Amino acid sequence: MITKTLNLSKRVQSKDIYNCLFKNFNLLSADWVYHQWNWLHQNYDAFNDLIKYFISISLIRNTFRIYQENGFKYNYDEYYSRDEIQIGEFNISELAKEFELPKETMRRKILELEKAKVIRKQGKKLIFDKSAYNLVQPIKQIKITSKYLSKFSDILAKEKIIDESISEEQIIKRFKNEFSKTWLWFYEFQLPLMIRWKNFFEDINSFYIWGTCGLNQVYNLKSKNKSEEIESIVLDDFLETLLEESQAGLNIMSISEMTKIPRATVIRKIKFLEKEKLVQYNNKKQYFLSNFTPLKVSPLIKEQFLLKSDFITKMINLFVVDQSN
Repeated sequence: MITKTLNLSKRVQSKDIYNCLFKNFNLLSADWVYHQWNWLHQNYDAFNDLIKYFISISLIRNTFRIYQENGFKYNYDEYYSRDEIQIGEFNISELAKEFELPKETMRRKILELEKAKVIRKQGKKLIFDKSAYNLVQPIKQIKITSKYLSKFSDILAKEKIIDESISEEQIIKRFKNEFSKTWLWFYEFQLPLMIRWKNFFEDINSFYIWGTCGLNQVYNLKSKNKSEEIESIVLDDFLETLLEESQAGLNIMSISEMTKIPRATVIRKIKFLEKEKLVQYNNKKQYFLSNFTPLKVSPLIKEQFLLKSDFITKMINLFVVDQSN
């Protein structure tokens, strides 16, 4: 039997990760925009409803917590090879409280998930159906997140916070080998962050649309900080063509095509974003982030950095503490 060698003196602190994130914000911001936009884009694509997707992964997250509490571990292949996944008990009121939604709205979303056969009741058990696995499997997201973490590890190594960089391949392998633990950490980071953005924008689709305008500006910002690698995973030829044609901003049709949100809904949400001075438009009716945006979202970005630094710290420590890797 191989005994792992742990070096606790190598353990990094969340405050050091947080400070490093802020210090190197300009080096990492484009990568993070692509990272988060992909997260929203693939999630909307699953159900055409971000809240229903977040409810689904909230139920999976709760199940991951039960695994961890009881010492059960699943790698990626083990987890998704099962015919069904039993979900731990949940309470409509608690879910509504977590998402800061009315109970009736939450009840309706759960019923819609049942109707779509994403979840089903079997006696006293609640089952996540195998037919819906492809909707929630983070196939591309694991690669994108691993690439971001690897790039950040280069910075940590350069600043001597860790001894050496961690490769993308190493991180992908760890995510998959310890999936039920590491992806629990990912969900515990992303879910509260998404709920905070939802509350700030009063609606998650408004955040998605605003983020898409931001993505366009990052894409068209020709600078050495632009990440071709993460960008190439996130964008297909169709999306890249839209962004290249958009230049200074995105029109309503382009936003609708990129997000897959119906045009009428985009128009309604854009009016809200205009009113809140979070977007503005040029003489071609192309929308882009307003000059007020940094001031308005700065407090939330600081909260985001706290959540993100906790997640990154846990992942980095898997490598620097465990010397047997």
